[in-house]
Amino acid sequence: MNTTRLLLLSLIFCSPAFGIEPETPGKSVTKPSAENVRVLSYNIHMWQIGVDDLAAIIRKSEADIVGLNEAWDEKRNEAIAKSLGYNSVFGGRSPTEKLPAKAHTVNGFYMPQVLLTKHKIIRSEVFNAMAEKDHEHFDPDVPIYRGGTMALLETAKGNRLVVFVLHLHPWGDGSNEKMTSMRLEEIKGIQKKLERYRGLPTLIIGDFNTRSHIDVRGGWKVTRYLADHGYKDLFRTAHPDKKISPGLTCGDSRIDYIFYNKHCSAVSSQVVKPGVFGSRGYDQSDHLAVSGVLEIKGSKIK
Repeated sequence: MNTTRLLLLSLIFCSPAFGIEPETPGKSVTKPSAENVRVLSYNIHMWQIGVDDLAAIIRKSEADIVGLNEAWDEKRNEAIAKSLGYNSVFGGRSPTEKLPAKAHTVNGFYMPQVLLTKHKIIRSEVFNAMAEKDHEHFDPDVPIYRGGTMALLETAKGNRLVVFVLHLHPWGDGSNEKMTSMRLEEIKGIQKKLERYRGLPTLIIGDFNTRSHIDVRGGWKVTRYLADHGYKDLFRTAHPDKKISPGLTCGDSRIDYIFYNKHCSAVSSQVVKPGVFGSRGYDQSDHLAVSGVLEIKGSKIK
């Protein structure tokens, strides 16, 4: 490989667009120390829970990264962000648009996946749901049927990490080849989008609408795919005995997850059952939230 090609590759993969700053001769480069982040993932079932109740749960959990599924009410999304004083990305619109375009629409419903965070949002990207090919936000490489939100964050210490809030296609158990394959294509598309950030701590959180291949026998393809690509399931890592800790989040199923890559390590995780963080459980949603703490390794920046 000649010198010119090596230089070109170096410029591409070390560019700020990939979330990793290049080293510049004569400038000192620091590596922030490792730190813990607290995460909460919660399908709130079309805002079945009230804004004040949700804010109280998030505060008690001390989560600094929150992913919400089925947050269909734009005014309540704005209200929860304001109540907490968190930065936010709404999956149904671009933060750069003066008049938000509701890209996440399924059968007339606005279906964003919302990211709330204490951390600085360096950049973000949102994905449409079930859009036609002539739709302005259509992405043929990411068949995300219920929308997704991705953001590059920077902590106060200077560490950078990436978070993807998803909601995979519902219906169909492990024996339903069509549905399990559909979700597999979704997660492949998401992984493709995350590839540019492979050198940073990365979290994939949300309602996966699938059981884990570790927990239940059958054709559960999504969790196996993630495991094969270096991602770990935070709850199951923290609670390896599936009989003692089934971790059910939706009736008799565990379908809500926090996955993380090799630049993170598990500290703890729990399902937010009634009484935990003041939650009233299924009175507030058809899902229980899952929370956790991860240590993220220091990421190199200027």
